[in-house]
Amino acid sequence: MNPFRVFWQSARDTFEDLLPLTLISVVWLLVTLPLPILAAGFAVGGAPFGAAALLLLTTLPMGMASAGLTVIAQRIHEGRTVSLSDFIAGARRHYRFGWQIYGAWLAGLLIILVNVVFYAQIDAPPGIYLMMLFAYFLAAWVSLLIYLGPLALLQERQSLLLAFRNALVLAFGRPLFTIVTQALMSVIVFLATLPPFFLLLLIAPALLAVWGFRATVALIADAEARREAQQERERAAITNPPATEKGRGGQVRPRE
Repeated sequence: MNPFRVFWQSARDTFEDLLPLTLISVVWLLVTLPLPILAAGFAVGGAPFGAAALLLLTTLPMGMASAGLTVIAQRIHEGRTVSLSDFIAGARRHYRFGWQIYGAWLAGLLIILVNVVFYAQIDAPPGIYLMMLFAYFLAAWVSLLIYLGPLALLQERQSLLLAFRNALVLAFGRPLFTIVTQALMSVIVFLATLPPFFLLLLIAPALLAVWGFRATVALIADAEARREAQQERERAAITNPPATEKGRGGQVRPRE
């Protein structure tokens, strides 16, 4: 598993359909960003409850728009054409499950952030250790975003618990792949917020969606290949059991 190869393939796929994906990304940004920006303003202004309420309300636009964007990423991965109408159709079809997934994720994010802020105000060593622990949880929780959207479409059964379980299995089953992918995505997001790279912001949502979908498919294929290899080894062990020989005193022992 090479995370850099997955990134390169995703970037190539994205730039092959640059114009429609840019339009879709702009629509996603216009739909999704206003409430988080307001929430950040409330948090800076000393209104944490208002910020929390706005963050949870982000579920509505984020769940619908991200579901549509994931459908676009699936079409790109399958080599099909994409358009704004495909984005809208995907959002309409999967908005309920999108609300469930991103609502649960945002609720978990809010809980973790509250704990990080709370323990950061405690100067004693236990407070520092707990803050570091929840900071680790925060990084792990954010990494689930790579896989949750694609899993919502790839699963045969739309189950919220199953989606989070599978995302955790993918994230912790290949931790190095997930860490490198998350770090690269963080760099893209950071650069997109800088004025010299403003144009990158216009394509970043689509790039991250295509990237996340390809990464999810790659990890699923890798897991299936490993499982099939293990089953093949087990079948071979049953078909061809190890030869045995008699030792001293008539004991039967495996031949080395």
